[in-house]
Amino acid sequence: MIATVTLNPSLDEWMSLPALRAGELNRATGFVRYPGGKGINVSRVVRELGERTVALALAGGEDGEILRRLMNRLSIPHDFVAVEGTTRNNYKIRTARPRALTEINTEGPRASRSVLHRLEERLLTHRPPPQCVVFSGSLPPGALPAIYRRWIRMLEPRGIPAILDSSGAALAAGLRARPWLVKPNRSEAGELLGVRLRRLVDVAQAARRLVARGPSLAVISLGPDGAVLASRMSNRVLVATPPTVPVDSAVGAGDSLVAGFVVGWLRSRSLPEALRLGVACGTAAAMTPGTELCRRADILRVKPRVRLRTI
Repeated sequence: MIATVTLNPSLDEWMSLPALRAGELNRATGFVRYPGGKGINVSRVVRELGERTVALALAGGEDGEILRRLMNRLSIPHDFVAVEGTTRNNYKIRTARPRALTEINTEGPRASRSVLHRLEERLLTHRPPPQCVVFSGSLPPGALPAIYRRWIRMLEPRGIPAILDSSGAALAAGLRARPWLVKPNRSEAGELLGVRLRRLVDVAQAARRLVARGPSLAVISLGPDGAVLASRMSNRVLVATPPTVPVDSAVGAGDSLVAGFVVGWLRSRSLPEALRLGVACGTAAAMTPGTELCRRADILRVKPRVRLRTI
């Protein structure tokens, strides 16, 4: 069973417009709502792959209740801790002219120390204990950057591997706890290391540098170009390149990659197979609208066409 932790979940509100005219009335031609937040996305994909998951998160107010109902509708087990205030709404506006996606993300409710402690207790006492825990996404107001580092260290003596998919100060602090896997994208890795990752060899070197900071594995996602994987056990870097597919929305593709990689590893204990499934899930997610994420049928079609090589 794979547990995910989302400290700042959201309701993702997707609207389609012919065009966006500032200062005028705009009429949407389509609207759909998804349960949002990076960890919740991971749980959704784990469920789609047929594996067990539980999504731990903070939820508040009427929008928090809507989030719970959406999770129930998707049959995704979850354990949400109530927080004062209301769960945030993130707005995604797709326009036909120009063909673009405009995103408006809100801050989210403040997480008090007592609320974070309750979530920590839920995580550490969950039964059955998870096989691994995915910490992902931004931090809400009130949560210190070291929160992921604290929880990763608390899982270590329990023998539970941790996966960290965050950015900025939370990623930098979490690395010091030596998680099993970190998964930044190209820009997040470059920001952390203070370099620009223009070429594939630059990305490969960055993955090696991340592993040198503590984690056993580092995956850097490259959008439509796939991902690279560095391991503490090897000097070689594994590169996964997906096939070209029709892209509808790439939102959530990185979360899908994380879910696929973890599921692939737990099933096969093979890093190449884990990376292949992860990249297949991320690619399949880009083929669906909004944050619908990946469909199993698309994953099965894409996976055999993912190419692997070492550099």
